Amino acid sequence: MNERTRYEMTAAEYVLGTLRGPARRRFEVLMARDAALAAEVSRWQEALSALDAADVPLEPPGRVWRTIQLRLPAQSPAPMADFREQVVAPASAPDSAPVRGAGASGGTKRVQRGWQFFSFALAASLVVTLFWPRLLVWNGEDIAPRPVAVLASTQAGSARQMVASFDARHRQLVLTPLNMEIPETGHSLQLWLIAKGQKPASLGLIKAQASTVIALDKGRLGSDVTLAVSLEPAGGSPTGQPTGAVLYAGKVGRI
Repeated sequence: MNERTRYEMTAAEYVLGTLRGPARRRFEVLMARDAALAAEVSRWQEALSALDAADVPLEPPGRVWRTIQLRLPAQSPAPMADFREQVVAPASAPDSAPVRGAGASGGTKRVQRGWQFFSFALAASLVVTLFWPRLLVWNGEDIAPRPVAVLASTQAGSARQMVASFDARHRQLVLTPLNMEIPETGHSLQLWLIAKGQKPASLGLIKAQASTVIALDKGRLGSDVTLAVSLEPAGGSPTGQPTGAVLYAGKVGRI
């Protein structure tokens, strides 16, 4: 893997958040000294920001919440009606009626309990939003897919590209498009794995506007492997080999 590819892969991991621990800290020190590396990180941040707009909210399954509850300390939260009384009612008391002594203490405690419950609920909702995919399969291991290739457009000056990540746990290749064009009616995008000295092997059709997950053994990926996307007739190549123009291509980096 050449220096440029290594920069791209590491910068992608940094922006995606899959570069962690000492490696992430070393990368940040290097980035502070290397303007080219900092520029590469900025490029990735801009490119991946397009995913935010295209992201579709997902409702986590009920078992995720049950998993969270089992891992939290035993709680006896107040019913929602009581919570409303604890938070809303004291806050709506007239300012002209000062509260002193035991009444003040009781009211303050009720508000504190209400906000404590509110904070707990908010924290739990953030856990569900940010981490629910990991809660489904968590066993103490790092299971985040790692970016292994950037499939850049073969058109000069085009910023369209695709990120290929490998999920070692599930033996899956995940293709994430960035600003890719939808093929014209009657055409499909087909992904090819090209190992050194071998003919292209089809990995199947891919989507232009959503992630595509493809079952793949890690052994098929290596430093001498290239991933490419060609434009084919609807349903894929009729010959088993690329027949249309190659639109995107990228060399696989480290796994």
